[in-house]
Amino acid sequence: MSYTIAMAGKGGTGKSTTATLIIRYITQELGKTVLAVDADPNSSLGISLGVEVKGTIADIRDDIVEKRVDIPAAMSKDRYIEYCIEDSIVEENKFDLLTMGRPEGPKCYCYANNLLRKYLDKAEKSYPYIVIDTEAGMEHLSRRTTNDVDLLIIAFESTIIGVHTAQRITELIESLPIKIKESIYVMCKVPKKGVSEKVESEISRLGFEISAKLPFDDEIYDHITSGESLMEISKENTVYSEIKNLMNKFVPVSSDK
Repeated sequence: MSYTIAMAGKGGTGKSTTATLIIRYITQELGKTVLAVDADPNSSLGISLGVEVKGTIADIRDDIVEKRVDIPAAMSKDRYIEYCIEDSIVEENKFDLLTMGRPEGPKCYCYANNLLRKYLDKAEKSYPYIVIDTEAGMEHLSRRTTNDVDLLIIAFESTIIGVHTAQRITELIESLPIKIKESIYVMCKVPKKGVSEKVESEISRLGFEISAKLPFDDEIYDHITSGESLMEISKENTVYSEIKNLMNKFVPVSSDK
């Protein structure tokens, strides 16, 4: 059974960067395969991983619901959707990427989403690890398009707004019909001068325990601004070293492939 890690946080906090470096750790340090799921409507995980996304689940869903495609006569609708999902997956050496795209609109997509759930239930058995980069609202998790989460990482910036956002995400998660075995907080883009006293005081008041503080990093910034893959940053990178320490503490080594 897969070990599932999910990222949550507002756009721009560094969660996609963190997700990418977690995938790098699992694939390069542990030598295990990963199913990466980009469940953020902004769909930036593919860029961070350095791969080109061929299509999204939203595209497939819309094509089927709007009847924009002709399903082959010899193929059932269920099998055709499964085929389209398989075709949309980007396959790399040690990881595959499935991009969800935007969530449902006003029309009913229940049929297509139910098929997606069935497919993910089937596909996830083939991967020892799954890493999901989701939006702050965790739309896809709340609609149960993924299995239960083993480790939820709430990413936030080292500001008062960031702390309050993390608190709101925590409250939202507690209201969702999903099972989370463990959740942790990771502070991203910490400036060289450190975290302000006001932010530290607010964190203490809310009772947060910070599992990792990831500094703002020039190498990562240069890769992001130039569109280069974060899978290629140096192994000595400070943020990557912090990610490795975090994973060593919380994530078990799978005996699967």
